[in-house]
Amino acid sequence: MSVAVTNAQDFHVMLFKSHLKYMNGDWVSGWIFYLVDMFWPNGVFYTKGPDLTESEQLDLKRNSKYMLEKVFPDQLKTVLGKHMDEGLDLLHEMLQNKLVLKSIGYMLMDLVWAEVFPELSDFTTGAECLIREG
Repeated sequence: MSVAVTNAQDFHVMLFKSHLKYMNGDWVSGWIFYLVDMFWPNGVFYTKGPDLTESEQLDLKRNSKYMLEKVFPDQLKTVLGKHMDEGLDLLHEMLQNKLVLKSIGYMLMDLVWAEVFPELSDFTTGAECLIREG
């Protein structure tokens, strides 16, 4: 761990230089290209994998349920008690549904969007409409 001691003026100069270095169009566009290339390598977002046999599908289902059970918090296991297996089965089935996953993805994008642009949070949540009607 290192500690740098400086005065306020030097800190503001360093902050300003860092801002100019990293918050420009080239730097931001470089990160955008990096993310696009990471999610869409060679312009392809999704390719279908090889068809699985019945035993491979069962093995994959068993392993995914085991991993889901392994990462499930102990406190929640205690609260759910004997109904935990039914709840995990329902959660596992929901995570296999493409429509549910797409909806979760859109919700996560809305949350990220609201963090990046907080002034748009009323627009993305629709809360302004509820306030007007009340």
